[in-house]
Amino acid sequence: MEIGLDYMQIRTQAQHYGLRWAGFGLLITGIVLIMAGLAYYGNLFWLRSNVDDFAVKRGDAILLQTGDMPRAPEEGRIVSAMAFPSGAYDESIGELGFTPVKPVDAHPLGTLPPAQRLIVPELGINVRLNRTGVTGASILNTAEGKDPSDVDVVQANPGERGALWFFGEVGQSANSFEGLEDAPELLDEGEDILIFVDNGADVYLYAATHTDVIADDELHLSGSHRSTIHLTVPVPSGLYDHFLILSGELVGVK
Repeated sequence: MEIGLDYMQIRTQAQHYGLRWAGFGLLITGIVLIMAGLAYYGNLFWLRSNVDDFAVKRGDAILLQTGDMPRAPEEGRIVSAMAFPSGAYDESIGELGFTPVKPVDAHPLGTLPPAQRLIVPELGINVRLNRTGVTGASILNTAEGKDPSDVDVVQANPGERGALWFFGEVGQSANSFEGLEDAPELLDEGEDILIFVDNGADVYLYAATHTDVIADDELHLSGSHRSTIHLTVPVPSGLYDHFLILSGELVGVK
């Protein structure tokens, strides 16, 4: 009888210690999961914390009057419309061998060939362009996660009066726009960002005016009464739920 009681006591103690260690294990597991969750959401907060810093304008760029801006959609956002003072780049582009062109004096839509190459020396961008047809427009290099079938915008070709949109990738691919993330800092420092677009016959020169940052579910591609360009890449790195948009206007042709 004593042997049986001893056995039951030993078994009860073993169960007690087993439950205690199991409790410790669950507690540690819970702490680890909480820390992992805090680290995950903390990382998301950190990634998004500097997104607004991507929105920068060059010091001499001016916001256009309401009548010159494209009409905003009922939901979502379009890029802000900015321009340079008349003749701001005439002297400097002349030194590059380009003939000055005013954005409002560009060619009518549908009269010039599509873009074949895009070069932005200051950002290390040099890509060949592939054309993708969409409803009511054509977009170059559609960004991952953005459905072009919903686009309702007149797509201009280089040198035409309208909005010229380019969507690039991030990373080390041939279509990479990764250098676009350096644009806000350069503009904030007053540096020139020149965008060369070659259509196989002529090279059109655009000068960057500003950057916008817009959530991916709010971006609406907008047209323009002027000749503008918009280079777009998903940000921030590792999250990619916003679009960084570098905008500029036509200043010359060669």
